[in-house]
Amino acid sequence: MSGAVRTVPQAGRWREDLPLSPWRWPLLPAWAAFAAGSQLRRWAWDRVLTPRRAAVPVISVGNLVAGGAGKTPTAIAVAARLRHRGRRPMIVSRGYRAGADGRNEEAALSGDLATVCDPDRVRGAARAVAAGADVLILDDGFQHRRLHRDVDVVVVDCTRPWGAPAGDGWMLPLGYRREAMAALARAHAVILTRADLADPGAEAAIRARLAPFGLPIARERIAEWRWLSGAAPTGPVLLVSGIGNPDGFTRAARAAGTAPVEHWTFPDHHHYTAADAARIAARAAVLGTAVVTTSKDGVKLAPLLPVAVLSPVTFWSAEEWAPLDALIDRALGG
Repeated sequence: MSGAVRTVPQAGRWREDLPLSPWRWPLLPAWAAFAAGSQLRRWAWDRVLTPRRAAVPVISVGNLVAGGAGKTPTAIAVAARLRHRGRRPMIVSRGYRAGADGRNEEAALSGDLATVCDPDRVRGAARAVAAGADVLILDDGFQHRRLHRDVDVVVVDCTRPWGAPAGDGWMLPLGYRREAMAALARAHAVILTRADLADPGAEAAIRARLAPFGLPIARERIAEWRWLSGAAPTGPVLLVSGIGNPDGFTRAARAAGTAPVEHWTFPDHHHYTAADAARIAARAAVLGTAVVTTSKDGVKLAPLLPVAVLSPVTFWSAEEWAPLDALIDRALGG
């Protein structure tokens, strides 16, 4: 199970992989412009511009790094916790790479939790309130500052916390960070995800990096691995994903007890076609493997191809939730 996994990037994946490739250095002028623009934008929102307020409290779940960090599952967990309190939460998402119906796979993953997908977060918030929401959860909202938020939660993926295997990493497009580390000063709390999958010592290093900001930190814990579609594979597997951080999925598949031999990485939020499914099936037949994918990809790929969909069952201890509960209580006026 610990052997090397061959990564096979698919058409269009180069955009997600470029920030860590040797070919990124000609983008140095673009990096300088992005870094300066990000700093100017942060200064403007901190000192000059005034965010729009929604008619109800807003809780944002976001991060500093482009790509998957577990924001959507965290947003769903926060919304579910609010429902247990008798509130009527609604998730407001940008709907990145949404389908023809205006919804993307993250909306599909929210189950019976109402979700509004709208690239204009202010408009999306107004739609959610009109639909009866009494508290909003912004999925991937940390950089979307036009809408005022009462609580800003930052999700940190312990397998790639700052967009690089080690250190703080570069900002886009030479790295994966969207903002300078100083942006954490406006956060209210941090949730660590995939800590159980990270290398030894990674969590301690992340906590030390966060210490100067004095933020309460909760840690997601993996209770078990659940197969949402298909049975748990017993032999070697072909991994298929269209997510921001495919290495995190490789680690998850190994932790779940599978033996991945190859990982086909599609662009983030990829819309699978029948042709994609045929190629995947043909490769799995050659390798003699089952196909394993993520819950995010499964909602699009399972209708086209027999796949085993892997999803973690996660939880946060009551002790670790307590600081976030206190922040939410204040935001709700409780």
